[in-house]
Amino acid sequence: MKNVFFRPRGRSALERIRQGQIKNHSKLPANPQQVQEHCRSSCLRRRTPGFISDISIIMRLSSVFKHLLVFISVQSFKAGVQTTATADPCYNYTALDDPWRSPDNRYPPQYMCDYYVSWNGWYRLFIHGQSVQMPDTCVDENSCGTDAPLWLNGAHPAVEDGVVSRDVCISWRNNCCHAHSNPINVKACPGGYYVYEFVMPIGCYFTYCAGRGIFYSFGWAVRDTNNPADGNSSVIQLSSPFLFFGRTYQQIYVNNNGYLTFNQASAEYVPYSFPGYESQDIIAGLWTNLNNSVRGFVSYQQYTSGNILTRATQDINTHFPNLTFNASWVFVATWNKVAYSNLTSTEASFQVVLISGSNFSFILMNYGDIAVTEQPVQAGYDTINSTHYFVIPGSNRGSFISNLRNSSNVDVPGRWAFRVDSGPRNSILKNNVVSFRVRLSSFSDLTQSGNIEMLLHQMKQELVKYGLPNSMQLKLRKLQKIQP
Repeated sequence: MKNVFFRPRGRSALERIRQGQIKNHSKLPANPQQVQEHCRSSCLRRRTPGFISDISIIMRLSSVFKHLLVFISVQSFKAGVQTTATADPCYNYTALDDPWRSPDNRYPPQYMCDYYVSWNGWYRLFIHGQSVQMPDTCVDENSCGTDAPLWLNGAHPAVEDGVVSRDVCISWRNNCCHAHSNPINVKACPGGYYVYEFVMPIGCYFTYCAGRGIFYSFGWAVRDTNNPADGNSSVIQLSSPFLFFGRTYQQIYVNNNGYLTFNQASAEYVPYSFPGYESQDIIAGLWTNLNNSVRGFVSYQQYTSGNILTRATQDINTHFPNLTFNASWVFVATWNKVAYSNLTSTEASFQVVLISGSNFSFILMNYGDIAVTEQPVQAGYDTINSTHYFVIPGSNRGSFISNLRNSSNVDVPGRWAFRVDSGPRNSILKNNVVSFRVRLSSFSDLTQSGNIEMLLHQMKQELVKYGLPNSMQLKLRKLQKIQP
């Protein structure tokens, strides 16, 4: 049985906590269950007939990208029962699903404490059944259901790293790492999740945080530069050039209304629709009428060393597994809880991350809570004369943009990733085979026109992710099967 202690919210200080004055606590019973994850790459499968599981779609591109030939093969195989070795913590852990551990849980009515939990073995974090992770960037004090939350001080490991030890920081008194708790072991698992060997913290009221964890470090803790109130940044000289679809830039502007430009700042708050066929390159995290003088802040920072580069390298190699990439430069622009100009009680949090190394360039767009709005909005990117552009689906409708935190083209909710270093004629796809997998329940699903359109749309998104122009047209041609 796992015990979690809490107390009613009231005056709180670490000095009293350290003296052991724990009052008004009671036990909250939990029933953690042992969960086993099944990984295709390492598991055995028993087969029984009658189940269509995977439809593999392989797209072969000609050397000049003039033709696209689509092969669709349907593999019938048996429903599986998978077995794994239970010694691996990736498949032998306790599921910890405590929504109150979220960094969004600010100033709770009861403060929780992990000091009296009977920690034993490995844990995987969930919130309402969705897999999450321990934040590895600074979290605010008075969050995660407590006074002084715990976060991971160091990047999460890669799968090949095995079990690693990580320092744990205590966020308190306007200091991201006011003190250190006991270190914990962490392991990355093949299914894209992490497991943690939690131990008793050094005291109360400390709790382990659990969140989506897609944002890169930002704010005062990493010495970001802030934009002025309702104003744009001055010109930012880049410490490393950034290649954007064949054009190399040495400078950038962080514009207050949710987008980046390269040649000049822009105060335009009404977005034009992509493709705009304009004379500028633009990267729009969420282009709309924002005002950080009312609520929130806009900040930026660039990096050429440290944990941020390690994390960027891991992220890109995960999202683009056919590449061998090492990040040498990262630029992070963050809009944190910024209000819409006409609705001062609203908040929008998102981030645009530029990453480069060698001759590769990438964009990550990370989305947190985004309030709906009736204002015009646009998210994606557009180039000079719109030779390349992309609109994140649903981002041009203010009533739907709150779903950005759940959407993705890389299976990470809230994240969109793009390779943007050059055009397709400059070998942006060095390997001329791109593939992805979809699931259908029957052959008839494939023949329905709506599903065909869905498949073509998914294929197009995958190709655009690798840098092909959004203006390309995809068509599905039926081929007659010839018996041998």
